[in-house]
Amino acid sequence: MIRQQYLQQLWELLSPVPEPIKRDWMYDYEEHFRIATESGRSEEEVAAELGDPRQIAKELLLGYRVEQAADKNGSITHVSRAVLAAVSLGFFNLIFVLGPYIALLAILVAFYTVSFALCVVALGAIYESIWGTDLTYLQGSSLAAVLMGLGILAGIGTHRLARGVARMTLNYLKFNSKMITRGNKK
Repeated sequence: MIRQQYLQQLWELLSPVPEPIKRDWMYDYEEHFRIATESGRSEEEVAAELGDPRQIAKELLLGYRVEQAADKNGSITHVSRAVLAAVSLGFFNLIFVLGPYIALLAILVAFYTVSFALCVVALGAIYESIWGTDLTYLQGSSLAAVLMGLGILAGIGTHRLARGVARMTLNYLKFNSKMITRGNKK
């Protein structure tokens, strides 16, 4: 009965994972129980050896989320899911993963806001040169071209920076998940 409860709990905890992947993972744990009980070991021993199904599910979900984010070329959405999966593994990750990640996201949002603001100000310069009295049409259009160019360049640079942050975060999460799984196997 312990085997069934253990596997059922693990199955439920892995609900965010697609069914084929989940079945593959579950097969490994079912086989572990089968082989151990055939060699005369009790289900209680096998369950204790495998460890807490909640911890196993968290580790498997972290690996899945990191792999999914890497497959999606480090999109911020998928990287964020991987970061949240890493945070669920403990207090250390809450401080050393989530904190810096939120700070980096705030910086990226600020850079995107600046690039957007430059483009809006460029439109304001055009408006002022046409309907206002402070700028001539030549001054307004020149200022608008410079501001729009700076806004576009800032947006491109921020986009590249965001991809770099996502890659860096994924590399750290891969390292982190290896360290966690290696530490739990000892």
